[in-house]
Amino acid sequence: MDSFSRRAVKEEREGIECRIRVPATTTNFGPGFDAFGAALRLYNWTTLRVGTGVDGVLSPMVQEAADAFFRAAGLSNFPFDCRISGEVPCARGLGSSATVRIGVLVGLNEISGRPLSRRQLLALGSSLEGHPDNVAAALLGGFTISTDDGQTRVPIGRRLEFVAFVPEIEMETEWARAVLPQSVSLRDAVWNLQRAARIAATICLRRYEELRGLFDDRWHEPVRVRRIVGWEAVRKSAYEAGAIGFYLSGAGSTLMGLAAGRGAEVAEAMARTAAKVGLRGSCRRMGAENLGAKAWMRHFSRPTAQGETDRVS
Repeated sequence: MDSFSRRAVKEEREGIECRIRVPATTTNFGPGFDAFGAALRLYNWTTLRVGTGVDGVLSPMVQEAADAFFRAAGLSNFPFDCRISGEVPCARGLGSSATVRIGVLVGLNEISGRPLSRRQLLALGSSLEGHPDNVAAALLGGFTISTDDGQTRVPIGRRLEFVAFVPEIEMETEWARAVLPQSVSLRDAVWNLQRAARIAATICLRRYEELRGLFDDRWHEPVRVRRIVGWEAVRKSAYEAGAIGFYLSGAGSTLMGLAAGRGAEVAEAMARTAAKVGLRGSCRRMGAENLGAKAWMRHFSRPTAQGETDRVS
């Protein structure tokens, strides 16, 4: 058997599986709209399989990401299977769509021998999402500040804890963007800019106690939180319990508290108040994920069918 025949038999009998772990993300941080993001220790898993037995039937979101990857990499499309699993809820402002898109892009890039740089993957993901904040944090980990042409990233210290109350209600990104005011007053713009600048500085310097009072937003949150029963009551209870920050995560509906040492008290207060005002959901405490998306690859083989041999005549 020559080397070509051996390779053909091996490729027929074997396939590649790539598993990608992508963290949930929380974005905006109040006044940092479409700029600030952080990765959380809550994950979705994307599993891609290439080779034996794949049917190549993909969801529209996965297909769109795959088409974008193949175009950018200058490669011919190859069939693959995709399976998504994990704990990140949909339409709750925790970056579920970004976990899928980044999972597909990273997985295909690994399988293809990494033809695209991380910067190129970020640009692709941002284009697919329509904004860079979720994909930057999901891919890079830590705290990210994004613009249309780049990102700055810093790791988040262990003292900063994210306390998320995740309501049962969904808030669709399309609706959440459609209701945004198209202009703001100069006074409100300055208000947001001042607080966003201080949030970025305090997180970069890890002076987390100085975050308190910086999360009041005057642009996107006022119109979005009208759909959330008890928003103000839960917010007040979180601060009274020791939270150093509180904001609507992404487009919602997750209410996010920040704590530096009193996470248990903040979580208890938020859950108790939510129940009192009739806001159904669950509360969980999470640390930051500083590593971002990670991928593992392995080869798998299918059993030799009865009557088959490894010999090629």
